[in-house]
Amino acid sequence: MLNLVYCEILKLKNAKMVGLSVMGAMAVPVMMFLEAIQVHFEHPEQVFALADIYDDSLLYVMLLVNTMVYVAVTAYLFSREYEEKTLKTILPLPVLRVKLLFGKFITLFLWTVVLSVVSWGGILIFSGCYSVVFGLEGFELSVILQWLVCFVAGGILVFLTISPYAYLAEKTKGIVAPMIVVAVMVMGNAALCNQKFGALYPWVSTYLLMKGELAGSGYPVWLSLGLVVMLSIFGYAATFSYFLREDLK
Repeated sequence: MLNLVYCEILKLKNAKMVGLSVMGAMAVPVMMFLEAIQVHFEHPEQVFALADIYDDSLLYVMLLVNTMVYVAVTAYLFSREYEEKTLKTILPLPVLRVKLLFGKFITLFLWTVVLSVVSWGGILIFSGCYSVVFGLEGFELSVILQWLVCFVAGGILVFLTISPYAYLAEKTKGIVAPMIVVAVMVMGNAALCNQKFGALYPWVSTYLLMKGELAGSGYPVWLSLGLVVMLSIFGYAATFSYFLREDLK
């Protein structure tokens, strides 16, 4: 299994997707930095706190920008053998198809966590620059580590909701369909993130959980988390079922 994960990482390493995904993960830190500068010059009396910047960026990381980046990586991992016509070379190997898929999902999990850390680190770097020039409250190690845990946990929760895109990438044998679907889902995220009904929308309920607002939505927490688990299981089951029945063509 470790060899399969290592092979997938090597394939990612030699692909442009790595650089593109890192750039995508850095989009939120850049946006927050530019917004902070704009607000500073428009309202110089306003003082930012590091926790506030991280808190504001969590929406973009879990529901908008990073979600699309994670799905792009997912679609790439699960469709590249179809697009590059290498499936005929891989399937005859004496390796169980289940292990091949597990290798991809483990790689996806690791890369999702890495990209979450990249976003967290980018915000930390830009916030440090802002603090040196303009001043920033709460720039403390305890706050930094607290939000590192939050970003990593948020990335793991998002990972649980993107397994259906792996199936879609396999089914359509490309990245176009997953990206179209995630664009629609992101619009739903934006519309429901401030609504109590969002607790029943798996992609939003994970964000509400990290914000500590899930319990106050009026819906049972077990129901919201149950929907996330059901969505994740469906995605895994559909992906494995389709790949196990895949024929060489």
